[in-house]
Amino acid sequence: MNRLIATGLAISVIGLVAPRTANAASLTIDDVSVEGSIIFSVGQFDRGVGFVLDGTTLMAAGLGSASATVSEGTAASGPITHTFTGQFLTGANLSLPTSGTIAFVEAGGGISDILTFSYTGGGVFQVATLTGSFVSDLDPGGSLVAPIGATLVAEGTPFTFDNTNITASAISDVDVNAVPEPASLSLLAVGLAGMGVRRWRRRTA
Repeated sequence: MNRLIATGLAISVIGLVAPRTANAASLTIDDVSVEGSIIFSVGQFDRGVGFVLDGTTLMAAGLGSASATVSEGTAASGPITHTFTGQFLTGANLSLPTSGTIAFVEAGGGISDILTFSYTGGGVFQVATLTGSFVSDLDPGGSLVAPIGATLVAEGTPFTFDNTNITASAISDVDVNAVPEPASLSLLAVGLAGMGVRRWRRRTA
């Protein structure tokens, strides 16, 4: 009986001391829902600094969640680049790619938003760190320049940059006032010319 109790106590102690499987951290960057603003939503950044946005703690290390709505910028300030850092526990090594630069392309060809991200650390029951930045242009839009080597993604299309024990995504707003591409303008001109010729023929008939 004593041996059975001792075994039970040993198992309990091992269960308390052994590291637990990491929870899944989450980050969503939403530049669609609120005009002129960007919403950062985070959850379960459970280690180290938790999640820090623009130098201010948005969420202390823990299993909760938080969100913040920040400005894209103004005509006076210009576009604002928002920086972020988050730390979380991983259950395995990080997967590739661990970094990237994403430029969201408007229908008219300009760049509306730029996301950078980088994962470091990680491993079996180790802490991983996500750092990055996000900047959006101001209306009428397309004023940003894509960095060399950036991955181009159509605006309005969510881009996911998940990794081990984290889900992360960013979405750019769609500029309804985007300047049409030259090809679109050419098609419009041809269409208008065709309508004009047709009308002229009816008058001369």
